[in-house]
Amino acid sequence: MPSILNWHSSLPARFAQHRMAFDRGILVAPPDRHLIIGKNATFLSAGPKENHARPAIDPMFRSAARHHGPNVIGVLLTGYLYDGVNGLYDIQRSGGTTIVQDPTDAEVPQIPLNALRRLKPTHVLPLADIPKAIAQEIERSASKETERLPSEGEKTPGAIHE
Repeated sequence: MPSILNWHSSLPARFAQHRMAFDRGILVAPPDRHLIIGKNATFLSAGPKENHARPAIDPMFRSAARHHGPNVIGVLLTGYLYDGVNGLYDIQRSGGTTIVQDPTDAEVPQIPLNALRRLKPTHVLPLADIPKAIAQEIERSASKETERLPSEGEKTPGAIHE
């Protein structure tokens, strides 16, 4: 999977490793391991299969929502069964952004349809429009962070000033 992603993306892709610090790029769960997102690192788990799969996306979504809440962007694409639906719901409940591929655009619409039955995503888009939506959400998040940063010399409530 990383080699396929490297062929199609300008971001470097690689398999995640246990206790790997976050870095720029795309991390992929290695075979037979769930990828868990911690506060500052990734973890690999041989926990039980979910939705008949290991790796499954629900453990990753749940852990990302738990540790990073509103900073998470979860995306569900074409596929069978329910993998990712409950985890995407957790991202939504934690204030994160949720994107579901438009079922009419999906090769296999079952996962997008199941997601739409479970939650009201931030965006429902054709596959071709999802990268732009992710970029816009990142820009929006970055501008909110910039708005919250105090200007030089400004005193922030609750901070100790000398």
